[in-house]
Amino acid sequence: MNSYQVDNGLLVCFDGYCNLCSGWINFLIKRDHKDVFTFTSLQSAEFGNILQRSGYKKSTIGSLNSIVVFRSGQVFIRSDAVIEILFALGGLFKVAILLKLIPKYLRNAVYDSIAKRRYRWFGTRDTCRVPSPTEAHKFLE
Repeated sequence: MNSYQVDNGLLVCFDGYCNLCSGWINFLIKRDHKDVFTFTSLQSAEFGNILQRSGYKKSTIGSLNSIVVFRSGQVFIRSDAVIEILFALGGLFKVAILLKLIPKYLRNAVYDSIAKRRYRWFGTRDTCRVPSPTEAHKFLE
């Protein structure tokens, strides 16, 4: 793992089987002109290793079913992760920081509602998203 990318940018961990999540990653890659983001899937061994090094128990890792962002030694999940990602995109996306004015339990309720239905609404893939050769430098695995 390239610790520079994790320390000086955002490591975005996503559900590699989810079409919504893969579409979100495509959206980010197209707009990541400053190479801020590095990606790995929730299903990767690297993700499990990173979480364990961050103090999560192995039993927690298997049940984690949310977008996860690592930035500057901090871990963000669910709506907080989405806000961190949007803010890091810069430009007009920085206004996403205002979403933190909404109580976390409400933001996460909306996030959870979408996450619960994402497979039904957007479908799944048979295999995890595989980066193209031009994207490979942005992925841990």
